[in-house]
Amino acid sequence: MKQYLVFDLDGTLVDSLPGIAAGINRALSACGLSVHPQEKVRSMIGRGAANLCAQAIGYDDAADAPPDLLEAVHAAFRREYPHCWCGEEYTRAYEGITMLLEKLAAAGVRMAVLSNKPHEVTEPMVRHIFPTVPFDVVLGYTPAFPRKPNPASMYHIAAKWGISPAEITLVGDSLFDARCAENAGTGLVLVGWGYAADPAALRAWPAPVCETMAALEMELL
Repeated sequence: MKQYLVFDLDGTLVDSLPGIAAGINRALSACGLSVHPQEKVRSMIGRGAANLCAQAIGYDDAADAPPDLLEAVHAAFRREYPHCWCGEEYTRAYEGITMLLEKLAAAGVRMAVLSNKPHEVTEPMVRHIFPTVPFDVVLGYTPAFPRKPNPASMYHIAAKWGISPAEITLVGDSLFDARCAENAGTGLVLVGWGYAADPAALRAWPAPVCETMAALEMELL
């Protein structure tokens, strides 16, 4: 049994695509821009809100987007998304994940959440959707740490637990999570039900990829 687990949020613990799509499309509409179908938004998830907004206006990376336009869309998204993530039609726990998390907690496993989603949304989302799960740390993006795959936030969690990163297993759904685990020197378990932009590359990564909740439980417990 793994004693220290850090979970990604979007695409790993929760299906948040409907809410994210609603938020970015409201932001785009507010700026007079074309909106996107939900499945296109799926491919934009994982690198934080600024990169989501950049991709929504046609750029691969926030550094490449026109600063004024990007800031307008980003500001609109920050304004709109807090109003459209809450509610099962927007964000829901994957079936079986709450029960698994409760089993892990009952077995004495220490758990944390680490997301590239802004912290001001990550914290209330986790506490709202998983009120019975005693996560030690819930950390979304803040200016204090670069986003995954930079390992700084993982080092921060390890320091809070008083352990080395090698004692942690990161559970995620994307190559950003895989690279974060590699950079931080943690263990890694991947899930196949999330938002990986390149599922073939995810499955080629040298780590277990769990396609079902039962398989994930076998890996973790």
